[in-house]
Amino acid sequence: MRREIREEYGIEIEVGPLLDVVDHILPAEGQHWVSPTYLCTLASGSPTIREPGKCSEIGWFAPDAMPKDLTLVTRADLAHYLQRLCG
Repeated sequence: MRREIREEYGIEIEVGPLLDVVDHILPAEGQHWVSPTYLCTLASGSPTIREPGKCSEIGWFAPDAMPKDLTLVTRADLAHYLQRLCG
């Protein structure tokens, strides 16, 4: 995970605890993804897009100001994160 983030965004992260694991099932495409999500912190650097074919825009958002067009996995991650914050 650290290597991927370094390669794609040019930053160093500290990997924290596992937040959740979400099944992302796409029957029409015949795909099933298992997506683990970890809570991480920025250790150093300033993020830039190093692989523009994979990502067109990045940003930092407060949990209550997230963009509306989130993926299924990101919506589930956000819900689990908010549950963790609120106890």
